[in-house]
Amino acid sequence: MKRFKDTLPDTTAPLFHAMNLLSDGGGARFHMPGHKGEPIFQTFAEVFEIDFTETYGTGNLYTGEGPIREAELAAARFYHADDCFFLTGGSTQGVLSMLAAAAAPGGTVLLDRNCHRSVCTALALLDLTPHFILPQVLEPFGIPTVLEPSAVEAAFDAHPEASALLVTSPNYYGICQPLETLSELCRERGKLLLVDAAHAAHFPAVRLPSPIERGADCAVLSAHKTLPCLGQGAYLIMGESMDREALREATALFGTSSPSYPILCSLDLARAWAEGQGAAAFHLSAKSCAGLRHMLSHETAFLTLEDFMVPDALDPCRLTVCTAGTALTGHALADTLFGEFSVACEMADERNAVFILTGADSTVSILRLRQALAKLAKRAGQAPLPDKLAAQPLPQQKMRVRDAWFSPRECIPIEDALGRICARPVTPYPPGVPLLYPGEEIGPAQIEMLRKRCYNKVEAVRG
Repeated sequence: MKRFKDTLPDTTAPLFHAMNLLSDGGGARFHMPGHKGEPIFQTFAEVFEIDFTETYGTGNLYTGEGPIREAELAAARFYHADDCFFLTGGSTQGVLSMLAAAAAPGGTVLLDRNCHRSVCTALALLDLTPHFILPQVLEPFGIPTVLEPSAVEAAFDAHPEASALLVTSPNYYGICQPLETLSELCRERGKLLLVDAAHAAHFPAVRLPSPIERGADCAVLSAHKTLPCLGQGAYLIMGESMDREALREATALFGTSSPSYPILCSLDLARAWAEGQGAAAFHLSAKSCAGLRHMLSHETAFLTLEDFMVPDALDPCRLTVCTAGTALTGHALADTLFGEFSVACEMADERNAVFILTGADSTVSILRLRQALAKLAKRAGQAPLPDKLAAQPLPQQKMRVRDAWFSPRECIPIEDALGRICARPVTPYPPGVPLLYPGEEIGPAQIEMLRKRCYNKVEAVRG
């Protein structure tokens, strides 16, 4: 039986190739890691073989040298970026690094309110002041979509001290921000545009531009979310305006000093595959996703997020199924799919279930999903459309995020939280988007949102 390393011409993946040369060289390893390349657990034999440390021929992640650097530059070319740094701490490490490089400690940033909770960690560690911009909501899905350029302009006018704007694009539902427009607004004011593009690592494989091509100054991509990469693998890509030295130092500040070489190798391999045979596989998955959307929207009571709803802004491999108007909730749809058909979705909320299709999905798996959704649609029944979600006022920021995070705190029932200051981000996971940030006052609108809307399982908050 062929080993994995024999199934791909590894010269297209320079780091993986270098690790294989070392592994096959027969040398005695008197360095970390402790397994010494021996298949202690046979199931992980090949991972052990290429798990090295900073030694002869491996390169160093944080100094930008050797085969790691070759692999990073290959990824930069793939994403049409000026440069790329590999990360072994996921997009969280990238978000922290971007903000550290873009804003001085104690500085100010503008944030898409739909940002991941890792942003909250950065605010606390770097003592940054956030000013939030609310995205529009798409009904009846009840999901966040794009930022209005006029709202971004108003935020910059109100907070000229802000050094950068950070947005999520695409979001968990597959909706992309108008990055070209946002980039122009930032450049006019001498600000940086940072993008949490955790779910966009596959975009070149489906012929979509990377965030850098669309005008972003820096973006992080979670390779492990949509590419065949080990967990925690991510790319940090950048344009010419970013301070590379500051960014590289920030990745070391927030990353482990012992990065995983198997993760680094998988980043190299994932890019090589997506650039080669994986592109055809992703093309088929995008085609399958389009077929699923058409079937569900035209032949069932379910709705799907489609291109005409958010023009030029939808991930072609993300299927968002809306149950509004049926007797099922998104959670019930997800639970039934798994319980009866062993089909697991990526996430669900009160009105939607979200499915990620990639080049690794087999035609059998996609057919299974299609048949399961068709069967459940027939049993879904009908119900009135839910009320439109009223625009939520932003909570008042009463303390700095850092001060609230490190202040004495207690866990209290939601019904006792009125008027208290939030100490920890209240974050349903997934999608990992905080509903409340540390330092924000918990008002009646926030309690109603937690109790009566999508996240009614939250029983207590820390204040």
